[in-house]
Amino acid sequence: MHVIRGEIPQHQTKNIKLMAIVHRLQQIMVNENLTPAELVGCAEIVRDNYGRLYDISNPKIEAFTLARGPIIPPPRRP
Repeated sequence: MHVIRGEIPQHQTKNIKLMAIVHRLQQIMVNENLTPAELVGCAEIVRDNYGRLYDISNPKIEAFTLARGPIIPPPRRP
């Protein structure tokens, strides 16, 4: 992008949001004294735990429904 002197560069909203996220992650790394690999490891743990909690809280997912055998109708009364 060419910038004319004295003109304020214009950024798209998604780029501004991305820069804010990167800045926040950098702050966390500095404050908690984390390496990039440790930060990624923490993010993976959070992602995995979120997935497990989401699966538990939504019983409509087939993987967590009770296994059912064949449906046997009740006996008829004479």
